[in-house]
Amino acid sequence: MSAPVSVAIGPRTAPGSTREVLEAAFADDLARHAAAWFPRECCALLVRGPAGHELILAENLADRYHDHDPQTFPRTALRAYVLDPRLIAAAEREGKALVAIVHSHCRVGAYFSDEDVRQALSPFEDGPLYAGVDYVVLDARDDGLHGFRVFTWSEAARGFVER
Repeated sequence: MSAPVSVAIGPRTAPGSTREVLEAAFADDLARHAAAWFPRECCALLVRGPAGHELILAENLADRYHDHDPQTFPRTALRAYVLDPRLIAAAEREGKALVAIVHSHCRVGAYFSDEDVRQALSPFEDGPLYAGVDYVVLDARDDGLHGFRVFTWSEAARGFVER
């Protein structure tokens, strides 16, 4: 597979929670990214480095995976996202910490679906695949982005809860 397509925006400084950082520093960028992919799901990463937060707008690889192996990957980008894990590895090699994994839901609202939970869990069913990382779901509609919701792992609930 060829190198992942991505665009890094930032760094930008914005203190606070994932929600506060996205609203203060990257709201317009997320809205444009969601609109560019609509009606397909978009995906992105929020990372933090020494100079501040950076938003990595990523290619949704769901269609490519589906075309390659539709039995293993039955969903297309209309109903799924596949984020290239090499983007996370590259950010970590550059000394950046993964803060959040972002993707959109199109025309159905921002909720953490069963498929989202499945992707976010460790294959050993012992917690999240990426400990301490938030998951952001964008509410993409025909007329634009209608906000987002942030989910995080709760040890007490043994599941993902809205932040």
